[in-house]
Amino acid sequence: AISISAGLDFGCVIMPAQLMSQLPLDEVLDDNSRKWETLTRLAEGSDPIHAEFIAAGFPVEARVEAAKKLISNHVAVLKDITNPAPKTQTELPRVDRSLAQFVDLFLLETARRLLGRREQQLEASMLDRFLTVDLEQVKDERAAEAWAHSARFLAARIQVDPAQFEGRRPDMSKDASRAFLAVCNALGEPSPKWRALRGLVDATDGHSLTQTAGIAAQQLDEARYEAAKNLILNHRRVLLDITNPDPQTQTELARLPAFDRPQVDQFLIEMARRLSGHRQSVEAEALHHMLEEELPSDKAGRATWAAAATFLSRRIQAVPNQHPGRKPDMSIGAAIAFVQVAEEVAFGEAKFLPFLDGVPGPASAAA
Repeated sequence: AISISAGLDFGCVIMPAQLMSQLPLDEVLDDNSRKWETLTRLAEGSDPIHAEFIAAGFPVEARVEAAKKLISNHVAVLKDITNPAPKTQTELPRVDRSLAQFVDLFLLETARRLLGRREQQLEASMLDRFLTVDLEQVKDERAAEAWAHSARFLAARIQVDPAQFEGRRPDMSKDASRAFLAVCNALGEPSPKWRALRGLVDATDGHSLTQTAGIAAQQLDEARYEAAKNLILNHRRVLLDITNPDPQTQTELARLPAFDRPQVDQFLIEMARRLSGHRQSVEAEALHHMLEEELPSDKAGRATWAAAATFLSRRIQAVPNQHPGRKPDMSIGAAIAFVQVAEEVAFGEAKFLPFLDGVPGPASAAA
């Protein structure tokens, strides 16, 4: 089982990326030892109560449990993520050992966010600033890739319940695991809007995201949230599928060129935003508005969104016999919500684009 036990230098100075990637593992550990020692001391003190970003969506007990587990076992976690010759779960791709310094910074920031700090305490606030790891300071594309890869690895590696991996005990309680993975996922997501959408999925599990409008409001909450979660958790894969220059399956479907990916990504963000909905509060409504992507004003941009919606309406699968040999992507209700919202985002209404044999299409049909 992965045991999750971790260091910052007093000062936010990070050495040049080209030198960081060449450090042996012992030097990586030594370089960040003071920061890990500081986090260890903080974890042994009174429980912090103030957290920010996605960590604020979890109970104090859960995130502190996860933080302590990571801090006390961070060396083992770092070695596991960068293990060049793993003996277990060999199917999981590791991060190259040469990028261990970036991975250690990722673990440091995960632990700091989970642990939180005491409120209204001057020294606590100042110390937190020294402990903060800002990915932009590294200024190396490999660092962002290492953080994203580390998050994906841990999402597949962490055990939440006994049935997940037979013969292994869970790494921590279910609530602590959820907090841990939510923070990891947030740090591994480079896009601020996708990071926020992923955070809502991880922290709320959809139970309170009930405020919706338009076509999304006509869907059952369970179906709408299932569609939103599927898109948010797989948005990279969906984006690459829509813009795949050399598809191996469903080659009859018209894809978009790779240079349209930024606009397709905006289209997918707006789909996910409408499907997700939001909680009933002024702040939640304001965040929902901040995440909005507006329909492109130019003809070419609108055509890109329309082509993406048309592709998805014909690509999605909700019944086994629709594409023999392929498992359904989601339930029938979720697929209908998915396609209707895609069409509303691109066309302003749910156009009738048949996509499931024997399943009703969108409620309104375009002329």
